[in-house]
Amino acid sequence: MTSTMICITDEMDVPEEYRDTPIERLILNHNLNLRPDRYERADMLVLMCMDNRQELRLPQNSSFFVRNSGATQNGVSFSISFAVAVAGIRYIAVIGHSDCMMVNLGIRKKDFVVNLSERFMWDRAEAERHFTDMCAQFSKTDAADSVIAEAEFIRSQYPGVIVAPLFYSVEDHMLYLIEEGVCL
Repeated sequence: MTSTMICITDEMDVPEEYRDTPIERLILNHNLNLRPDRYERADMLVLMCMDNRQELRLPQNSSFFVRNSGATQNGVSFSISFAVAVAGIRYIAVIGHSDCMMVNLGIRKKDFVVNLSERFMWDRAEAERHFTDMCAQFSKTDAADSVIAEAEFIRSQYPGVIVAPLFYSVEDHMLYLIEEGVCL
């Protein structure tokens, strides 16, 4: 599946389902470089990749952040559940990005194993086992399709929570809305 990216550069570009929500605020603050307000309480959770090239422009205190390899809920589902159940979060942005190192992760096995075993004194077999055990959980074939799958899964776990699939371009530093259900 090839995903369609919607670049939002104006309030009118925001789809109706996200208007007047924390999702709209996230996209507009980031893409339009608006001067963010300060919030007393977070009303959104942002699940994004741990990649250091992503920096969001958001109002202070507006969001909980969960960063994980490939913007996946694997291993951080308790954090998401806590934000929804205890903090009352009703909006979640799942943000993948371009040039994600989790795409085709298998090609990185040699570097992973060699560096853990030679530089960090891991037993080589243990480093290989660690990579093999975790690769299936975190490897992606397409970053945007993975974001859609994560958004769908999170929606199935928390009915009534609005989950937006977004994509961060490390090339132009813009956030794009991933249009779901569109094949090119």
